[in-house]
Amino acid sequence: MVDVLCLGEILVDWVCTTAGNELDRAQIFTKAAGGAPANTAVGLARQGVSTGFVGRVSDDAFGLWLKSVLETDGIDTSNTVVDPEAQTRMAYVVTTITGDRKLAEFSKISCADARLHPDDLKSELFAKASVLHFGSISLIANPAAAATKRAVELARKHNLLVSYDPNVRIGLWPTPDDCKNTILNTMSWADIVKINEDELFFLTGSRDLQAAEQLRQKNDLPLLIITLDSRGAYICTKEGDKTVPGFQVQLVEATGAGDGFNSGVIGGLLPIIKPAADRRKALESLELNKLVEIIRRANAIGAITCTRPGAIPALPNTDEIEAFIVQMSAQASP
Repeated sequence: MVDVLCLGEILVDWVCTTAGNELDRAQIFTKAAGGAPANTAVGLARQGVSTGFVGRVSDDAFGLWLKSVLETDGIDTSNTVVDPEAQTRMAYVVTTITGDRKLAEFSKISCADARLHPDDLKSELFAKASVLHFGSISLIANPAAAATKRAVELARKHNLLVSYDPNVRIGLWPTPDDCKNTILNTMSWADIVKINEDELFFLTGSRDLQAAEQLRQKNDLPLLIITLDSRGAYICTKEGDKTVPGFQVQLVEATGAGDGFNSGVIGGLLPIIKPAADRRKALESLELNKLVEIIRRANAIGAITCTRPGAIPALPNTDEIEAFIVQMSAQASP
């Protein structure tokens, strides 16, 4: 059985090969497997973590290809349902001239991930796992929203640590307020929440990191993380807060960097929380300096991902992560 369950969307990212083009002028795209929970699953698997994907794919050629991508990385797809009545969700991505993700338009009609149903969930997977990770896309509408809530209930029943990446994608929601209110109303479901600076502003109206601590307290979160792009990540816990510096790299494309970061956080925490009788308490009692080490490694994974095109194709394995950290440490030495 697997240690980490990642629930939600897997889709096809079509990324324009000409940086700086708007979508109406984009002509040539590359195909890559993506979707935030799927990206995180692959990031974990490439670190040697036993991982399962909980979701739906279409039985069209794209959906079967996406399922095979997961299986190629050794991800358990026994709770990945092949849906003959669904379509594969597509995301169309353009980037700024420097490689930052600028715009994503998504297909929305009868997409497989949105059809995940509570009855799809296999409770025996949750009984053996240690962590559940999910995002907000599966909370947009039923039946996927009900399935996500059921997954969290199963996670709580079986003492799993719950990781939540809201991953705001306004274009998929009926209104921005629907998105904001849903995320704020479900944040307390989690033990770990990761958002970026723009999402902090969207949810609180402030970019001040003190707003993050207020958000953490309001939702009784053991760990809230604000990613700061190349500047690193800010962590706040009951034990204190700290900014963990990032790594300076040549940006190629930022797609999937946050998901790679999530995989680093979960993978780093897993050896600590897996044996614990109460995994939430194990996280709450974790010393800040140990958490900083985990976040630094997660920053490295995000940085490596930024140096390569695509999301899943860009995620590094353990050897690449360790080599990168050694290289960066050597460069920083006098």
